Amino acid sequence: MSKHTPGPWTVEPPSEQTPHIWVNAATNSGVAKIEVCDYDDGQGERLTDEDFANAHLIAAAPDLLRLAFQYRDDLRHPPSPDSRERRLAAIEAILAKAEDRS
Repeated sequence: MSKHTPGPWTVEPPSEQTPHIWVNAATNSGVAKIEVCDYDDGQGERLTDEDFANAHLIAAAPDLLRLAFQYRDDLRHPPSPDSRERRLAAIEAILAKAEDRS
């Protein structure tokens, strides 16, 4: 399996010049582009709340992957009580990013 583009990834909302949503890597290279491909009423592209939610979930992918590896390691070597609080804070931050609450 090849390696993915390193995080963090961020969401760049649409503008007049780019009428789609970009998910960019820290190197400012595009990781994903979200655009409407179906013109249902002939009025042009319309990005929905779901499109924006998908972009934020995609942008959180490297953090979620890192967290999955950390959980796997925790099952092998349980964390101390102090590190549990730090990890809970990190989990909340990743969930906030995925849900665009950051």
